[in-house]
Amino acid sequence: MTRVKFLVAAGLASFLCNCSGATSTQGDAEKLMQTSREWSKAAATGDTDAVLGYFDDGAVMISEGQPPVRGKQAIREYLAGTSKIPGFKIEWEPREAKVSGDMGYLIEQTRLTMTGPEGAPVTREFQAVTVWRKHKDGTWKNVVDMSTSAAPTAP
Repeated sequence: MTRVKFLVAAGLASFLCNCSGATSTQGDAEKLMQTSREWSKAAATGDTDAVLGYFDDGAVMISEGQPPVRGKQAIREYLAGTSKIPGFKIEWEPREAKVSGDMGYLIEQTRLTMTGPEGAPVTREFQAVTVWRKHKDGTWKNVVDMSTSAAPTAP
């Protein structure tokens, strides 16, 4: 069921970015990818306010097996919870960007590490789709952040 939700969200993001008829601009796509890289660096510092600054006021986070987290205050609380997880570290890299008008989306590869039950670091890989809105001041803010476990690598 989660895979279906992921595919529906990816299709919706694609539709939103292409419905205006405008084509993606390489410059906006590169800026969006750079924004995501900067966001990942902010996440590595553990600075909740810096991370929260990349979210749109009405943003929603959708994670596998979890209820949606809606709005900046709920996201702040979620981030505060992750900061209490021993060894918690998250990083990601955008792999693909599409932009049309003031909307865009990224396909990203995410790596999450935390201390496992035996005290050693445990790392999991995720795939993510993030949907972004360009604000009047030219900044990109995350509107939807959706992730799911990465599929095993084919032999």
